[in-house]
Amino acid sequence: MAAGLYDPAAANAAERRELLAFLAQEGCSLDEMKLADSRGRLFALAGDRRIRPLVGLLSLRDAASKLEVEPAVLTRVWRTLGLPDNGVDAPLLTTADVDALATYLDVRGFLGEDTALAVSRVVGAALARITEAESSAMRVAMEGVIDVGVSGDEVVTAKAYAAVTRLVPRIGQMLDTLHRQHLEATRVHFEGIDREHSDRTTFRCGVGFADLSGFTRLSQQLSLGALSEVLSVFEETALDTVHARGGRVVKFLGDAVMWVSAEPEDLVRIAADLVTHPRAAAGGIDVRAGLAYGGVLAQDGDYFGPPVNLASRLVAIAEPGQVLAAGDLVEVLGHGWMAVPGVPQALRGFDDPVTPYTLSAG
Repeated sequence: MAAGLYDPAAANAAERRELLAFLAQEGCSLDEMKLADSRGRLFALAGDRRIRPLVGLLSLRDAASKLEVEPAVLTRVWRTLGLPDNGVDAPLLTTADVDALATYLDVRGFLGEDTALAVSRVVGAALARITEAESSAMRVAMEGVIDVGVSGDEVVTAKAYAAVTRLVPRIGQMLDTLHRQHLEATRVHFEGIDREHSDRTTFRCGVGFADLSGFTRLSQQLSLGALSEVLSVFEETALDTVHARGGRVVKFLGDAVMWVSAEPEDLVRIAADLVTHPRAAAGGIDVRAGLAYGGVLAQDGDYFGPPVNLASRLVAIAEPGQVLAAGDLVEVLGHGWMAVPGVPQALRGFDDPVTPYTLSAG
């Protein structure tokens, strides 16, 4: 009552008393309760403190002093990681956060500032997507009960949110384990594709794009729930198909997937499997693909170069169920594929008309 957290005469007095008892049982201090209440998140305190402490935090200026760098250095990487910038004196950081910033400085020492910031940008963007996916999935799976505006009951939401945040440390351990697995898989991938001359970041490999034919029409006809199901089926199908053939998914772009493969044969098999995939057909999804082969630049978790541009242009002119390939890919394919040349096409970004080849097994 003295802290302003409880009024026995209030209409919600019984509910608030139960909430405070629960928070005390969870080990929350009075200072934490007062701070959480000032932010309008008293109901979320048990979960919030499990994700990040609320009290005893350091500022970026404090961290800079500990790490013996200028605050501007840490502010820049903090922004690059996609994290909110509340100024150099705002209490933001735990000891673990300061250790993470120290790790960034060590990475910068090995790679140089520009490369270290580029890697941080990719890491920040990936983690932002991961946490958005986590949060969205949790809200849907728990039918909104972790949102007090939906549940209408502070105690119900407090207990549900506290329960689900117990997974946070385990998810962190899982991400560390999977990071190591992906590092190993990436090493194997880069060791298996041909380098262009002595350049460390330029390789010869196949690039593929596949997308949903008529997606704009679909998006206008289907409900948001049905559209989400279509995209989920496509993404799951693409991931299974690409990985089954030893390829690597680079990214999803709305209704499209981009992948790379060290072997031209595998690149084409992936495309053929995608456009004829039974699950896609069962879901009423028409898939088309565009393929190219040649020298590409691998940078920041993405691939760039003429083959990437060409494959993306070819998928845009392909018919449903069709695999279109560039001539450079046809030249290095084995005899197990038929390549039927089409009419030369003027493609955006290319000075000369490009002859698309329709590929099929034969």
